[in-house]
Order: sequence, then C-alpha cells, then structure tokens
Amino acid sequence: MTPLLLLALLQTAEPPIRPAAVLGFEPGTDSLLADWKQVSGYMNLLAQRSRFVRVDTLGRTTEGRPFQLMVITSPGNQARLAEIERAQALLADPRRLSDTVLADLRRKQPAVILISNNIHSTEVASSQMGMTLAYRLVTDRDLRVLLDSVVVLLIPSMNPDGLDTVVSWYRRYKGTRYEGGPLPWLYHKYVGHDNNRDWFMLTQVETRLVTRMLYKEWFPEIVYDVHQMGANGVRLFLPPFQDPVNPNLEPALVAAINQAGTEMAAAIYDAGLTGVAHQQTYDLWWHGGFRSTPTRHNMVGILSEAASARLGSPITLPLDSVHQPARGVNYPAPWPGGTWRLGDIVRYELLASKALVRLAAHDRLQVIDRFVDLGRREIDAGRAGNPFAYVLPPPPEQRDPEAWATLANVLTAAGVEVWRATEAFTADGRRYSAGSLVVPMGQPFRAHAKALLEPQQYTPVGDRPPYDVAGWTLPFTMNVRADVVSAPFTANLVQVDSVTPPPGRIDGSGDVFVLRNRTNAESRAIAELLSAGQLVTVAGDSLIVRGPKARAILSEQAARHGFTVTATRATAAVDRSVARQRLPRIGLYQPWVANVDEGWTRWLFEQYGISYTTLHDSDLRRGGLRQRFDVIVLPDAESGSITRGLDSTRIPLQYSGGMGESGASAISDFVRGGGTLVCLDGSSNFAITRLNLPVANVLGGEASGPQVLRFYAPGSIFGVLLGGVEREGSPVTLGVPDSLDIYFENSAAFSVSAPARALATYPVAPLRSGYARYQERLEGKAALVEAPVGSGRVILFGFRPQFRGQTHGTFKLLFNAVLLAAP
Repeated sequence: MTPLLLLALLQTAEPPIRPAAVLGFEPGTDSLLADWKQVSGYMNLLAQRSRFVRVDTLGRTTEGRPFQLMVITSPGNQARLAEIERAQALLADPRRLSDTVLADLRRKQPAVILISNNIHSTEVASSQMGMTLAYRLVTDRDLRVLLDSVVVLLIPSMNPDGLDTVVSWYRRYKGTRYEGGPLPWLYHKYVGHDNNRDWFMLTQVETRLVTRMLYKEWFPEIVYDVHQMGANGVRLFLPPFQDPVNPNLEPALVAAINQAGTEMAAAIYDAGLTGVAHQQTYDLWWHGGFRSTPTRHNMVGILSEAASARLGSPITLPLDSVHQPARGVNYPAPWPGGTWRLGDIVRYELLASKALVRLAAHDRLQVIDRFVDLGRREIDAGRAGNPFAYVLPPPPEQRDPEAWATLANVLTAAGVEVWRATEAFTADGRRYSAGSLVVPMGQPFRAHAKALLEPQQYTPVGDRPPYDVAGWTLPFTMNVRADVVSAPFTANLVQVDSVTPPPGRIDGSGDVFVLRNRTNAESRAIAELLSAGQLVTVAGDSLIVRGPKARAILSEQAARHGFTVTATRATAAVDRSVARQRLPRIGLYQPWVANVDEGWTRWLFEQYGISYTTLHDSDLRRGGLRQRFDVIVLPDAESGSITRGLDSTRIPLQYSGGMGESGASAISDFVRGGGTLVCLDGSSNFAITRLNLPVANVLGGEASGPQVLRFYAPGSIFGVLLGGVEREGSPVTLGVPDSLDIYFENSAAFSVSAPARALATYPVAPLRSGYARYQERLEGKAALVEAPVGSGRVILFGFRPQFRGQTHGTFKLLFNAVLLAAP
C-alpha cells in the first residue's frame, strides 16, 4: 500500500475536532493542564481527521516517550512533502542551485517555518496553545488558505518527559498551599533548564533529534522558540533583541528578525492587548539556545517570552508591583496590571504564532530569497578568508582522540562540512599529516562552525551583562587543537559524515599495564577495571594495572576509544597510598532544590560508567556516611541553599529544609573520618565555612556576579596553570597537562594557606574567551584546591569541570577526584 493511499484511508470524512471536545476543557482554562498523552493524543486525532496534518515521530525521548513533529500544510503540499524537503536542502546550500532550478523553486516552493513549544516544562502555556494553533490552522478559512504558501512544522512539546513531570506535580498539589509552586527535582532527567543550552554540544537525546530534523531534513527558513519568563515584568517580549549583535550574524538576518518580531507585536496590539516589549534582557550575542543556533544556519531565529502565571493558576498583580518600562517606542502600551491567567499567555502566544504564519505565507518569495542569499554570503565570506579554514590535526597530535572526534561530530551533526585529508598537505606554511580534519569556511553554515571554533571577545554595552554566557570556544573547553588557516591551500580531501578515534592498542607483552591517564577514556577504563576488582596503583605520573581481567578490559577499551596502553613484565615503583582494587563508593548529593549541576554530574558519570548513589537530605541527616561512602560530591550550590533548602511554606514538608545542621555535621564527620569531599564551584563556600578550611574565596560571598565590586566574569573561559611542586603527589592532577582552560561562570577563586595547597592557579591576564572585568583580581589565585581535614581531604573546584557537558578538557580532573583521590 502506498503512503498516500494509507494517508487517505486514515483521514476519514469526519471534520477536525476541537481540542475542548477531546480534553473536556479549552486549552488555557484556569487550573487545567493537558499532559503529554492528552496533547499527543489530540494531535494524532487531528492528523487522522485532516488532510492538512501529518504527525511524524522523530524518535524517543530520554524517558522513552514519542517525540512528535507536526507537519501542517495544504493537501497539495502534503502530497509532495518529500519533494519539498529535497528542495529545502537545495535552498540551504546555494552551491547546488542553478539559476533554472532556483527560478522553478521560487515559483512553487512554500516557505517553511518551525514553531517550537514548551522546551522549559514549567513554561507550560505553549504546550496547551499548540493544540489550538493546529486546530485553527486547519479550520480557520483565512489561515487555511495560507497553507499553500507555507509549511508549518510544529513541535507540541520539546520536552514531553518534563511536561508530564510538571503536570503531575501541579495536579497533585492543586487546591493546596503548594499549588503552582516549585518542583523539587529537574523537569528533564539530566539537564533541567539547560535543555535550552545544549544546541551546539548536542549531548541530550531530544537535542539530537531536533538538530537532525533542522539541518539534515527540513531546513526551515524561520524558527520560532516560544518561552515564558518571570511574572512581574512586561507581558511579552518579542524581537528586536537588545545589543550587542554577534559579529557572525549577517545584517540582513538581524533585520529579518526585527521585522518578524515587530509584525508579531503589531498583531497583538491590533487585538487590543498591551504589554509587548522589545529590546529587553535578551541579546543577539549568545550562541547555544534554540533561537540562536539556527541564526548561525541562516535561519530567522525568533524568541518570545511571556509573563508566567503559577503554572495553570492565575495571579493578581497590582500595577505598582509590575516592573515595566515607561511608555516608549519599544513599549508603546504598558500593561495596566490586574489578573493574569494561563489563558492570557495562550492568547498572546497564539496571536504571535498566527502572525508569523501570515508573514511567511505573504512574504514567501522574500523568505526564500533571503535564505539563499544568506547562504551565498557565508560561502563567499569563507572563500575570501578571515579565516579560510580550520585544521584539526589527527592523533597522536591531539591529547585526547575521543575529544577530537567528538568536536568533529558536534560540527557534522549540525550540518557543518568536515573533510579528512587522504595525504599530507601544507597550509599557512605548516605541514599537516594525512588524517587531519579540515573545516573549510566556504560553506553555508560557516557562521556556526566559526562561532564554535574561534575565541569570543564580548564587548559590553554600558554595564549591561550578556544574556547567558559570553564565551564558548570549543577547542579551548575540549582541549582540542584547532589551527586557524588564513590563506587558501590545496589538499586531497574526502568529506566525512562522522569521525571515530583511531583504534588504540596494547603495546608490549606482560601482565603489568601502564596507562598515562591523558584521556577521558582511560578514566572510563579505570572505572571498569576497579568494578572488576583489578588493582590500580599510581607510579609517578602513570597508573599501573594488574589483574586477571585487565588485558581483556584494556584491549577492548583502548581499541574502541583510541588510547594506548603499555604492557610490561617489570614491576614499577608504586605509590601504595594510592592503590585501588574496587570502585570507590561515590555519593552524589541531590538537593530537593532542582539543581542543574547535579543533573549534569549524574549524566557525565553515567556516560563514563562511574557508578554512584544519589544522596538526599535525609540520607545525610541520618549520619554514618563514612561507613557507606568513600567520596561525596556536592554540586554547585549556594551555602544557604545547601543547608536550608526551600522553606516549607513553598514546598511540601518532606522536601523542605535542606540538609540542615545535622546533615552538615554528618558531612564534617565524614571528611574527618577519612572520606573525600568534592565540592563543585559554589558549594566550595559551604566546605570552607563548615570545615574551617585555611582557604578563602577572594571573590566574596556566594558568587562573583555583578554585585561584587570591581569584578565581573559571566560564562567565559580562563587559562590556569597546574605546574610546580604544589601538584606533585596529588592524584587529582594525574595525567593533566601543565596548563588548561577552565569554564568560569560567576565562579570562585581562592587564596590558600598551608596545609591546603593550590593545584591550579590563574596566570597574568587569564581570560581566553568571553569577557572579564578586572580580571587582574584572579592573578595568582587558586582555581583548584586540595585540603587535608582530619583523616580525609576536601577538593575544591572553583569552577564546574563538567559545565553543560562541554568541557572535555577538565572532565579528567573530576574523574581523578572521585576515582583516584578516594581513601
């Protein structure tokens, strides 16, 4: 049976049904929220009843739910969707377009837009709005006629797992004092709010599914990311964004974003509503969000941020409690205050979405032409140089083959062309061996590749901080060599779809194995070896492994992940104080305050086979931690949040109060009794105070944010030094190079007195990428500290070594801390 015949059989003569007829309530009704089964069920039913709708399942979410994409367009377009997709790929790469083909596509190709809902699950209104939007598109005559000229791709929820988490919590406590209150856990299994910070690193299942659709399959010209923000400000933000503008964005693209945002705002004002603002909070500098990464692919990226209610429950805001600007060109109609409902958010988002559909349909030719022209400009700019290409030399010229391959795969997954040299070549006077990877800049998605590979130099506008982070250079954070090539060169190249590390091996014979511990994959192998009861000891700057299963484990791991092991019969001098024959018992603290850093740590441990036990407040209060654990990891958190948590007026009693004094005392007893405490970033302040360490955070207080006088560094990359006698004998720095780049986001810096020691310190002018005000305050201060306490030790990270799954260059420090620094 052909797909078209099957589609015709599935689509009955019954008319499309309203969401309310299926749900039992209108989307946006006070205190009523549809969960994922209801949302996806309605979308599937609409597809069965309408020839304008197709539902695709892109894959499965982290927790196994179907991830849906709706394709809404006219029946004529539905009949040729494969042809439309192929044409979009041509438009995205003008090198493949002849004038004749382009002229034909301008005549018949619809514009393609994507509307993405509910990536942040507590921003729940758009998941409800999407059902009404889909229904209106296929039943409203004025909208339906537009569908000959536009394909609307609609993602009902970017996080179906989180939608169910939030709706379940809301329903459980509706009608109580906790109605609409905070959740005690993340609404994405691993990354919570950071699921919208993963759009270039692509660590999560959902991100990869959508990225494949965007840059391998559909190539929409416009991407609209629907969000909510705090409750007390303007009612809706729409572009224009505020300054600064990233230099990799074409002026025509910025103008198109501005045009779309103002037309969407006009539609809201035409409906008699108020409170729509432009040029607030959100800038065009940051790269990594769902509205920003498409702009580096020549797509018009639009963000809306609606004021929130209490999930599904209304709130009342007197005018004097609303923080909004005075009336002006960017805010022509202030909101008068009053009751704000879920239905209000749905209405604003629905009006904005319909306006975008109209814009794309009416300006179809302009949308297509701009997309093609932007691609051509990127290609021409790259061919002209500045730079001409980047070259990633192959292992063994890379310290970590797996990080090298991961960086290349991050690029290829997002549609960037990566080529492998089949023989040696010369570029900019430097000789490169066969197997080197070349990223030419003369390609349509140049802006994305360039933005990830080059250092960022953020220039603030007045005292305004950047939205999110200021720098993100992946060769720095991943410790991968990526050389800039300015001048054109010739080489024999073949394009690659994906990259794997060259297979590693065991050199030599014998039953004693030497690991240099230079790669993250070696930490994965160490975890497996210890889990299998093999003996791992430190010998100088290497690890010595013995045991009947060691050869089989190391042979398989080395071959798969690209590191080399030396086998010998000699017995090296070993440090018996660092000897392991079992995996340390690792406890990872998970507070009842949804903690993204805990989620990223949990994710990273699972990626590398490091077993752990989740510890909640009650586990700590019970005490006796040393009998159960060798290592406890505290994620980034403020001291007050760790000890006090959320108040029982905001969250149910069983989740309130933090670890309390009893939990903090149990942590102290654990360390003094011989345990290892690993503190990530902000939690270092907790350990300094509770354990009376001879260490001070010189940046003061809980953070080094804008409130700290004369110093400010948002998300940026700093260099640190690890050489010298201070690091000698510490397993934390084993196998780590003498200099390294770390990720600093309003983080800590330490002054240290004996017996504590600094394992990594900041040099003069440490900033490598991003922005820092008064960076000289960091000079000579410690970024990583080891302090003995009683029979145990504390390891203080003044940064997050696993930041958003990006910092492969500092993963090793965390792995060493939990695998090798345990008692």
